[in-house]
Amino acid sequence: MVETNNDEPLLAIRNVSRRFGALVALDKVSFSIRRGEIYGIAGPNGSGKSTLFNVITGIPFHPSEGEVLLSGKPIHRLRPHEISRAGVLRTFQKDAEFATLSARENVYASAAYCGQMSSTEAKDAAEQALDDVSLQGERRGRAASDLSVFERKQLMIASAIAGRPKVLLLDEPAAGLTKPEVSGLSDLIGAVHSRGITIVLIEHVLPLLLKMSKHLMVLNHGAVIAAGKPEEVVRNPEVVEAYLGKREARL
Repeated sequence: MVETNNDEPLLAIRNVSRRFGALVALDKVSFSIRRGEIYGIAGPNGSGKSTLFNVITGIPFHPSEGEVLLSGKPIHRLRPHEISRAGVLRTFQKDAEFATLSARENVYASAAYCGQMSSTEAKDAAEQALDDVSLQGERRGRAASDLSVFERKQLMIASAIAGRPKVLLLDEPAAGLTKPEVSGLSDLIGAVHSRGITIVLIEHVLPLLLKMSKHLMVLNHGAVIAAGKPEEVVRNPEVVEAYLGKREARL
């Protein structure tokens, strides 16, 4: 994994809340991520994990209050395309590619939009991104809808990194994968990280989070209940209770 001695946070979330009427989806969430980290985020369903990614990227909404800072500069009121061009890109839980376009065309479109590149630069960036995720040969010319589940994961990540992000937000990339494919995904994330990209990883597959993350934060009901070294966080009684329930946690 990439290590860094720079103590200034690359991405800082400060007292971020998101409300929908009386519902508080995020409640004064704060954390910071240093350049070169893989930062893990866990939590049960409905804990606010994807909502957090939504407010960081502005897709489809901003925080109700609080700040999102990239390299010390506020980005939480920028439009989504301005945030992506500043260097924060994300993937989604569900497939978000253009199904009828080829893998190569999908990644090219992302590079051209997010990276503000010339046509030639975008084509080069697309090919490099496809190399980085090891989507090779004739599969690059296949329609996205004709790719396997794992190949669509490769495409999803390639489309994001083609925009040359400073921070890549991965939202449950292991969903739908078999155990051998999760191992392949681990290798893929490691390869992308080795390119110097800082990664924030939301995942329900805890072994993957524990293997990849240097720091781990757990959300429950929109609030941070634990953060720190992954092996310590998963033993936190509040975390165990959030995942298993009070009765099971005491067994």
